[in-house]
Amino acid sequence: MALPVFRRGLAVVLLAPLLGCGSSASAQRPVSSSTKQAAANAAARKVPSATPAPPEGTRKPVPSAAELKRDMVAAHNEARAKASRPTPKPALPALTWSDEAARKAESYVKECRFEHNPDRGTFGENLAAATPDTWTTAQVVKGWADESADYDHASGKCKPGKMCGHYTQVVWRTTKAVGCATRLCTKNSPFGGNVKTWQLWVCNYAPPGNWVGEKPY
Repeated sequence: MALPVFRRGLAVVLLAPLLGCGSSASAQRPVSSSTKQAAANAAARKVPSATPAPPEGTRKPVPSAAELKRDMVAAHNEARAKASRPTPKPALPALTWSDEAARKAESYVKECRFEHNPDRGTFGENLAAATPDTWTTAQVVKGWADESADYDHASGKCKPGKMCGHYTQVVWRTTKAVGCATRLCTKNSPFGGNVKTWQLWVCNYAPPGNWVGEKPY
């Protein structure tokens, strides 16, 4: 049975203190869909208290472009290699880095908006936000991959009231490449006015996954 169309920026899963939001390309209807009522409930949900940011002098720098590329590819491929329930046969192919997807992510991350990019074209997309230095690159991807616990492979659906679209995009068999960007933001904080500095991650995927009626593998 077809699932309802996802409405960007409203289906928000809380992975406190990380927020995550996943979607497919605009031409698709993702597995992690939500109804109008579910979207309204998510929008009305109280954002959890954020972990206090470390003092300015103790913060680690945002990873360089080279470090982000290395760690994002490695973390995605680790998650794909560990996919189970059931184990993919044959094994999922490793992702490569897409400079085009990364450029799209970089142009959008500068806007510091924790909502899906309406101009991302045919790319799939995963988003995450956290207070500064709460998560490493690998931990961001692990947060997405951990949604596997809320995905029922037999039915191809998320468990009721749960989000699993980040996970299914990470392990989508026909996705070949990923490109990501991250930025420290000082506006549009999803954690409320008390947390003015926050970190945003954007990952774009090619080809995109999360097609309604299809399973990731």
